[in-house]
Order: sequence, then structure tokens, then C-alpha cells
Amino acid sequence: MMGKLCRLKIFVLAVVLVVALVFIGFNLVEAQVKVTKGKTLGRPPKSICNNNGNCEWEEYNSNGRQSCSDCLPKTYNPLGINEGTLQIVTTSHSKVYQYKYVESEGRYHDTWASNEIGSVGRATSVGDADNDGLKEIITIVNYLVGEAGKGRNKKKIYDQKIIIFEDGCQDGNPDWESPYLGEYTSTVKDLIIADVDDDNENEIVILKGRHIEIFKITQIDGSYIFGREYDNISTEYENIIYTIDVGDADNDGKNEIVLAMFYTGAPIILNYENGVWEEITAEPIDVHNPILDFLGIDVAKVKDADNLKDEYGLLDNEIIAGGNNNRLMIWKYDKTSDVYKSEFISDDLGGFTQGVDAGDIDGDGKNEIAIASSYYNDTLYIYKYEDNSYQLKTWILRDGSDIGLEVGDIDNDGRAEIVSSTKGITVFDFIGDDFIDGYLEKTYNCVFGSYLKIN
Repeated sequence: MMGKLCRLKIFVLAVVLVVALVFIGFNLVEAQVKVTKGKTLGRPPKSICNNNGNCEWEEYNSNGRQSCSDCLPKTYNPLGINEGTLQIVTTSHSKVYQYKYVESEGRYHDTWASNEIGSVGRATSVGDADNDGLKEIITIVNYLVGEAGKGRNKKKIYDQKIIIFEDGCQDGNPDWESPYLGEYTSTVKDLIIADVDDDNENEIVILKGRHIEIFKITQIDGSYIFGREYDNISTEYENIIYTIDVGDADNDGKNEIVLAMFYTGAPIILNYENGVWEEITAEPIDVHNPILDFLGIDVAKVKDADNLKDEYGLLDNEIIAGGNNNRLMIWKYDKTSDVYKSEFISDDLGGFTQGVDAGDIDGDGKNEIAIASSYYNDTLYIYKYEDNSYQLKTWILRDGSDIGLEVGDIDNDGRAEIVSSTKGITVFDFIGDDFIDGYLEKTYNCVFGSYLKIN
């Protein structure tokens, strides 16, 4: 008995000794840290703030904190939308941000930011959402409202509201918000403002999970009239939809809705005719991701990509797309066969092509295609239609993967800029007279921003 008691005492003393040594060692390390954080021995920050109006990602992350005044979110009043110039709108940190090129200052900066508006994920755009002849910034705010099921079948339930910021918004608060749109297990992931039914009024088309919904907002005598349109279009698809776009895909003078969808091997086109929505699948292709062994279309847009004119002398559109097969893919509507035919498939670009758009990037009056690869190879590529095919003209490495990509002449210099949500909002400009001697250059970066639109 005495032997057991002695062994117990020795064990307790040993534990106390170990704890004491750990405590002393911790204090010695803490003291050393305090010494090495002094002015003489301290490490310099990863980079030095240049305070040039651009919030660089490295400056934002210096010592793990916001170390530069350029990186602090700002609010400049009033909000100006209807000024005839393009702007970037994006969401981040529960706010909506607006970025512009300010010609008098010769630089980009965040010209306006809203107050905090919501919780989980947002989709934002610019357009005449209420059909009053003026553009608004609108955003869809997702609210987590509950859960359903148990165990592995448990799912989060979301609901949404449409929020409108009118031109001249002074205090950062929205001018109007809709009622809740209806509970669902997915958040709204994309948003388009356009006339989708040829009634000369804009609708709001949103992507929610595996289906789309259309809403109409009209302003009469200062009051908003809000309603849901076309319940028959909200049928849930079997596969995931990643993005939506609206444009004249078949070049008949009327808009179509284009869906980028997994497992289909081609974009899905929705055409409204005589009160009925017709669903058309473009010509499927079998160039799959060799690892995943299927093709998922991650993004599809309606753009003029080849600069060719139709029989009436008018420029016509194509559907440009990217996906998990790491390629640029292009479809063109053929009137003779009434089929959206596969026109071009690029070589493997080394990563999922999740951002694509087109515009006149070099200022020669013809469009180029910008497409970004992500995850395995973070690179921005430029293609141009020449000699009866699409040619790779130039490329630039980026600092991260892409969430969204848009092309537009934001600084009004006759050349379209490429705006990418890569570690915030990044603007790329083409420098030079042609693609022989010219090159792409990053001209602006601000860390606040993810989902983005230009208008």
C-alpha cells in the first residue's frame, strides 16, 4: 500500500514539474517574441503601402491585416449611375461596391459603397430594373432561414429579396426591397436584367439552384409594382446550372436565355415565342475533361465573337463558353438546319475555364474573346477570329482563380478592359498597337469584390 502511495506521489510531482517547465518555456518564448518585435529586430512588412489609390493584394495582407488606407472600404456620395460611362458593381463583406474610372483623376477607385445589406452570398447587376428609363444597381440578398431534414439529408433553407439602389443614393441604404421570393435549398447565384419576352420592358432573371425565375418590377408615380412572371419557366432541372445570360443567340432580333449547365455537353437555350418557352440544346460535343470524364459548361455568354456579318450586312452573335474541359467553346446558330452548331473548340488551357467574355480589347474595331482558366493554371487568354479560325493572340498569368470575368471600355479610351474577380477586383489593359508587340498588363486591383457585372 505504501509503495503504491509513493509511486502516486512521484507521478504527481513529475506532472507538476512538466507543467512548470512548459509554463517557463512559454514565457521565455513570449519574452523573446516581444524583443524581436522591437524596432531594431522586427521583421519588415511584406510590402510597403504606396497609397496610390490602388489596393494591392499584398498590401492588404501585410502582417495579416489591413495595413493600407487604400484597402479600407470607402463610401463616396452621391451614387452616380446614369452618367453614360460604364461601372463595375460587385459584392463583398455584406456590401455592394461600385468601381469607376475617374477621368479627372486618371485612375480607378471605389466611387460608392452601400451599407451592410445582408448575409449569405449575393448576385448584383446594373440596369433599368423598374422600367423608368434610368439604370439602377440591384442585388439579390440571400437569407439563411432554416434547415430541413436530419443527418446526411439535412439541408439549409434560403430565401431572397431583391434590393434596388436608385441613382443619387446618398446614405448607402437601399431605396426599395421586394418581399421574400420563396424558400429554397440553394442561393441565387446569377442575375440578369433584360427584356426576355419581347414586350419592350425589362425583366429580372435570376438563377436559383437548378432552375430560373423571372420577375417584373415597374415604377409608377414613385411606387413599385412587383410580381413574378412565367411560372412555367421555373421547372427544376436535373443538372446544376452555373450561369445565365440573355442575348440574341439566333440573330432573329429577339432575346433568348442561355444556360450553362453541367453534364449536358452544350448550352441550353430558352426561346419565348407566342406565350410558350421553347427549350433548345445546342449541338453536344464530346470533348470531356479526361479526369472527370464528362463535360460541364461553367459559363456561357451571347457575344459577337467572329466579327462577321449576316446576309443583311449586320453583325451576328455566337455563344461563347467555358467549362471543366479546360477549353474555349463556341456555338453558332445555323438558320438552314435550325441548329446551334459547334464551331470551335480550343486546345486544353490547363484549368477550368470559368470566366469568358468578348469586346474590342486592342481598339481595332473588332472583338476579341477573353477567357480565364482557373484552379490548375490561373491564366487569362485572348483569342481573335482571323484567317477563318480563332487564334490565340496573347496571355497573362494571374494571381488566383476566377469567380467572374467581364469585358467593357470602362475608361472610355476606345479599348475594352478585362475585369476579373481574382483576389478581389482586377483590371487588365492591353498595351500596344497590335498583338505582335502588345501585351496585357494589370492596371488596377482592389481586394473588395467577388461576383461582378459591368454596365
